[in-house]
Amino acid sequence: MSKYTFPKEFIFGTAVASYQVEGGIYNNDWTHWENKKGTVCAEPCNDACKHYEYLENDIDLINTLGIKAFRFSMEWSRIQPSEESFDEVAINHYVQKARILLKNNITPVITFHHFTTPDWLEKYGYWASPKTTEAFVNYVSKMMDVLPKEVQYYNTINEPGIFSMFGYFSKKKFPPGIRNEKIFITASENIIKAHKKALMVIKEKNPNAKVGMTHALHEWDDSDNSTFNKYLKYHLEDKFFYASDLDDFIGLQTYSIKRTSPNLIYRSLAWLLIKIPILRNYYFPIFLDTFSGRNDYVPPKARKTKMGYEYRPEAIKYNLHRIHSKFPDKDIFITENGIATDNDDERIEFVTEVLKDVHDYQKNNGKVIGYLYWSLLDNFEWDLGYNMNFGLVEVNKSTFERKPHPSAFWFGEISSTNSFSD
Repeated sequence: MSKYTFPKEFIFGTAVASYQVEGGIYNNDWTHWENKKGTVCAEPCNDACKHYEYLENDIDLINTLGIKAFRFSMEWSRIQPSEESFDEVAINHYVQKARILLKNNITPVITFHHFTTPDWLEKYGYWASPKTTEAFVNYVSKMMDVLPKEVQYYNTINEPGIFSMFGYFSKKKFPPGIRNEKIFITASENIIKAHKKALMVIKEKNPNAKVGMTHALHEWDDSDNSTFNKYLKYHLEDKFFYASDLDDFIGLQTYSIKRTSPNLIYRSLAWLLIKIPILRNYYFPIFLDTFSGRNDYVPPKARKTKMGYEYRPEAIKYNLHRIHSKFPDKDIFITENGIATDNDDERIEFVTEVLKDVHDYQKNNGKVIGYLYWSLLDNFEWDLGYNMNFGLVEVNKSTFERKPHPSAFWFGEISSTNSFSD
């Protein structure tokens, strides 16, 4: 048996997102998307895990488990329910949440935007409009005026490549379901501007803050030099990743490997559509849905997770080195990593393999701030509904009772001791 010990300042924790766990949110783009006629979503979010109501109980649970950090997002649509007004009750809820965590010696990691956008921005075209950039920065400024100055870690925007490509390059995944390459590129630019402006505001209002975007970075098959692979990697990841040049740290979120189909007919068609934009945008726009994700090629005999991903704990190692190659002087904060599974032993197996690679990288490079497991609770997994159980803690959908898996106690011990054995 080998023991792996991390530096005492290394942060182990877990994470949630407001819409996926809080419940009772009905005024943002996701609410309308999941309830529209003919929706692609498996089911609506509705009550989620009632984390908004059960907040103090959930923090007590985190504390009891020994987990030392908690990443959460603030729900913009609660805080600013209309263009003209902010809700002081909602603002106070998130301020108190941060204070309670600090009081319990749990490190808060705060995210300002985790996929959901207030519905009053629909009239402007959501992220396709610079109005949304301005509104987002204003919301960030408002919250930075009241959040405790002791909060050190902030994420501006969560996984910008995912929600922009899924929502503006496809009609079949995320809101607003536009499927227009030109609009997608405009939205991408507005998101990047929002991040850079918000970063400056956060640093201005709290000079001690450490700020970064969080990036969904896949492992990539680097032997694949196809035009499709290069196109997808740039638009889904690299253009946002490279925009973190001024960030204090790179927020890394990784789950698996992304491969493109080896089928020669498919590759030839992809090459043709990429090289001749008018074909994909006007004659074969449905092909954009394939470009935009959730259509990853998985080898026939590959082990899969419940999400349908290729089982790939080593994706973390790939991306730690990828980040180091681009930004060798930046810290890395693993703000999400985990597995959806019905087998809790598999969860422990997966995270053990991940942490061994993190330990090895940290020992040689010393640039990793911490590791946050996704997720604390079994929660709402967007268009896939409630069946994708990533949680360390099971949630009864009728009673909302929390039942920690053995992995919750196992991970809590790692968090409280900064060590584990395999």
